[in-house]
Amino acid sequence: MKIYKYLFFLILIALQFNNLKAAIPSNFEKNFKETIHYSSSSSNEVGYIVIDDKQSGINQGTWLYVKKALDYYKEHKPIFIILELNTPGGEVFAAQKISDALKEMDVQYNIPIVAFINNWAISAGAMLAYSCRFITVVKDGSMGAAEPVIAEQTTGQMKEASEKVNSALRADFANRASFFDRNPYIAEAMVDKDIILVLRDGNVIKLDSESDIKKEGAHPDKIISPKGKLLTLNANQLVEFGIADALVNPTKLSLITPKEKAEGSWPASKSLVFQAPLFNEIPNAVIKEYQMDWKTRFLAFLSNPLVSSMLFLGMMLAFYIEMNTPGVGLPAALGLICLFLIILSSFALEIGNILELILLISGIIIVVADLFFLPTFGILGTIGAIFFFIGLFGLMLPGIGSIDYEGTTNTLNAAGQAFLDRLILLSLTLVVGVVIMFLLSRYFLPKFSTWNRFVLSGNEQEASLGYTTGENPELLPKVEQIGVALTTLRPSGKIIVNDTIYDAITTGSFIEKGETVKVVRLDGSTIVVQVIEEGN
Repeated sequence: MKIYKYLFFLILIALQFNNLKAAIPSNFEKNFKETIHYSSSSSNEVGYIVIDDKQSGINQGTWLYVKKALDYYKEHKPIFIILELNTPGGEVFAAQKISDALKEMDVQYNIPIVAFINNWAISAGAMLAYSCRFITVVKDGSMGAAEPVIAEQTTGQMKEASEKVNSALRADFANRASFFDRNPYIAEAMVDKDIILVLRDGNVIKLDSESDIKKEGAHPDKIISPKGKLLTLNANQLVEFGIADALVNPTKLSLITPKEKAEGSWPASKSLVFQAPLFNEIPNAVIKEYQMDWKTRFLAFLSNPLVSSMLFLGMMLAFYIEMNTPGVGLPAALGLICLFLIILSSFALEIGNILELILLISGIIIVVADLFFLPTFGILGTIGAIFFFIGLFGLMLPGIGSIDYEGTTNTLNAAGQAFLDRLILLSLTLVVGVVIMFLLSRYFLPKFSTWNRFVLSGNEQEASLGYTTGENPELLPKVEQIGVALTTLRPSGKIIVNDTIYDAITTGSFIEKGETVKVVRLDGSTIVVQVIEEGN
């Protein structure tokens, strides 16, 4: 009888061992040796990228950093790249671009990526981990909880994304997990809290309802993800269910010296990843960390939505002030600098394209031509302004080419949501800019005379100051009357004739403030003048 009990006990152990073996990635060693090739005699360089952003989260700046790092490693060709993750997530659209770039690095350039979860790989961070060929995790690490959320346009409060966005992200997670032969059901459960997962006979099973859970018998189901709760796995679970390939236990390491950190190079033995099996067998391994130069840091700063909006606002106000003050000076230079930085950031983030740049430049040329060379009383200027803002918004709005809209559910995908969020921010910035310009014109700057061609103005100006709009032809100066340029005319400005101030335009040339002018003709209520040369 004791022999039967002993045999039964051995059978149970064998069954449990087989179940565990089915859950642990059995082909890790095979894949490792097939994809990571190193030299037994010379130095083996290993790339190193860090996404440790618990404060700001993954964003367009993170994408720029990773993109520059991958471009660097395409030239230096390490045997593989460590992607250290310690992030609560961030923008889905930025994470998708990073994830695609990571997979491309592996498939197209034969440089595998090893995700090292050094505490957190939550939400968008989990997406990045799934896009790596291998995953290692520290003992207190975790991964999951990737339900998409969006900010309400009116209150700014976070709310669950629509089923359309949720469904798209759920499929995206499943596809990224399957790409490197990981269980897609576990990836889906990290996105969708209504998915029920159990471990049954060593296999991960997705159930339709809680009533399908096997609770009785010798081998009841082990619940992995209950209904109503997003799946987040700890380090042991990540290894058990085949998501992670290696668990790294706490180990006392030699410290990286300040000099090594400054140079971005240190022995791989000082990295926790190289305490894991197979990694610790690589001889002469050296970590080569990608370090952002000042240019990349500056571009990452410009990519912040608030910074780009401030540049947009600064450009608007600078150009407005320049057009309201005589001469070409500091405001114009500041406006052009803001515009240049916007274009630079757009192309660095691969948002803009040449068509949008052509529209923007064409718009500027048309507006300048209308103001200074071919005055059409605002017709060409309006067309130019439309071209300019279409080109500018196209350069500043991400994901235009990737937008997917579902008419039946009135929902957008992640790219569409990113586009909409940025569009709202830019529109608010535009409104703020218009309000500030109104206040400037009302209290600080003289009214921009060129704009008066767009609107009908009455006699509400202050007559006591000698100002008249010229709406009544009898109040206009006569042809051949002499006056003085009160402001610089480029070609529009103000003149004073017989102690009365008028709006006027030149015949095409510029007239500086203080020069003597003569009325040469009246086009309706528009006064056309030219400068009187000395001796005439």
